[in-house]
Amino acid sequence: MASNDDIMHAIGRLEAQQDGLSKTIDRLFDDFADERRQAHESRARIHERLDEQAHRIGESEKTIVVAGATVAQQRDIIALLKATVDADVTPTINEWKRIKFLGGVLSGALIALGVTAATVVAWLYDWLAVLLRYWGKVP
Repeated sequence: MASNDDIMHAIGRLEAQQDGLSKTIDRLFDDFADERRQAHESRARIHERLDEQAHRIGESEKTIVVAGATVAQQRDIIALLKATVDADVTPTINEWKRIKFLGGVLSGALIALGVTAATVVAWLYDWLAVLLRYWGKVP
């Protein structure tokens, strides 16, 4: 049988081992708690980033909707301006084309009249020259 001293030594060793295990378990619990805290902080940062991205996407969608509405409004204004130009300017342009055409016809008529007058004057000059020569020989 073992003596009291041997039993006390064994109990002392067991207490020392228990203290070592207790410290190891405490360190593991502390490490685990640190990891949980860090994981929680990391997830919180990820959620903050996701919330920020969701906010940015929402703002971008609003901007796109506003830009689309602006483009549609500009398209309507352009269509209205085109209709106004067609209604107001097209008759003026057509009238100007008609005036240019009449000017060309009038210029052509004046040129034809000038050529005709020059031909008549030349013919009359020839006829008068012959007549004057004839009268000059008659006496």
